[in-house]
Amino acid sequence: MSKDKMVVAIDIGTSKITTLVGEVDDVGDLHIVAYGESKTKGMEKGIIVRPGDAIRSIKESIDMAESTAGSKITSAIANVGGYHLECRNDSEKTDFGMSQKTIVQSDIDNLIEKVASKLPRENYEIIHIIPKKYILDEEDEVIDPVGLVGSKIEGKFHIILDKINAYTNLKKVIEATGIKVVNFVANPVASASAVLYPEEKDMGIVVLDIGAGTTDMAIYKEGSIDYIKSFPVGGNQVTMDIAHRFKVSKDEAESLKIEYGGAIADLSENHVIEVFPRGSDEPIQVDQFELVDTIEARLSEIFEIVKNELEELGFINKINGGIVLTGGVANTPDIKELAENILGMDVRIGKPKDYKGFSDKIAFPQYSTAVGMLLFTKNNASGQTITPAESSADLDIFGFFRSLAEKLKNLF
Repeated sequence: MSKDKMVVAIDIGTSKITTLVGEVDDVGDLHIVAYGESKTKGMEKGIIVRPGDAIRSIKESIDMAESTAGSKITSAIANVGGYHLECRNDSEKTDFGMSQKTIVQSDIDNLIEKVASKLPRENYEIIHIIPKKYILDEEDEVIDPVGLVGSKIEGKFHIILDKINAYTNLKKVIEATGIKVVNFVANPVASASAVLYPEEKDMGIVVLDIGAGTTDMAIYKEGSIDYIKSFPVGGNQVTMDIAHRFKVSKDEAESLKIEYGGAIADLSENHVIEVFPRGSDEPIQVDQFELVDTIEARLSEIFEIVKNELEELGFINKINGGIVLTGGVANTPDIKELAENILGMDVRIGKPKDYKGFSDKIAFPQYSTAVGMLLFTKNNASGQTITPAESSADLDIFGFFRSLAEKLKNLF
């Protein structure tokens, strides 16, 4: 196991924290070599609400991964999500003023620096500046212009920003565990990296990662990301709906959801379930139909919110690839059919792919973000995407992803 080619990802979600250690082999394949997980405390809807609890939860996940790896973790990639994420598309161009010039990497870096210089930095932190495409001499569209010849170059980029307070608080909590955060990956970008195929990005597709606290959406068209959005509703709201309707504890409501839940009441089994209301020793009987009806109502609301967003953006009839559902809520029986009924598109359940190792533990929708963070980093090493440098002066992110082995050699 070569420490030179390792990267650690810490996925901090509302319900769980997952730490994965990945190694990139000589042919570019990602191997998961260590895994840790803990129950999240101190976070709600992507926001730190109890720092001390959050720090202990993160440390527990890291400790488990260290035990699996047999090595000390000192640095990691972390995720950022929540409704405080914002996105925009922008472009920049350079006229070289000569008949021919071979494009070099510094030309691309200069375009990105121009884009970054226009962004608001007082209240926002730049999370990603992701190239969508480049145009040479106002006519030739290319994905990677380095090595090609042109007299003008224009770059089109997708930009993701985070509110500075949310970003700073999350970073401080993670680093309070003794871990240096070398970079962040936005949740929608990470999930899409784990579940999408290239042809789906070309067709136009939506990734919906429905987690415990939020629903993260990423829209791809013409091969690249075009829009992201996070909605502050997820599986925890389903659980609380069950707890309120049947007057049970949150823990019992979660157990009922997992054991007897479904997304379409008319497809549910006709079982009678015994539950214990809060503060009572006497059980009551609940029809499974009523339980699933409660779940269906909240999931329908989520899909209606997404549908309205797509309609307002003008995407509703342009998503030829349909919808990919991922995240923990994607495990709900019959959710694919419910989503198709409401959104009027083909839907598939997305599970993380393009990795090796620990498949018995992480080959499920709830691990798409964690695996996607590693895949995003690996793909960046090939120059497919670029993430700008964070504010600390000791990191050269422009070189970071193009030389994974060199820049990440101090992870352990």
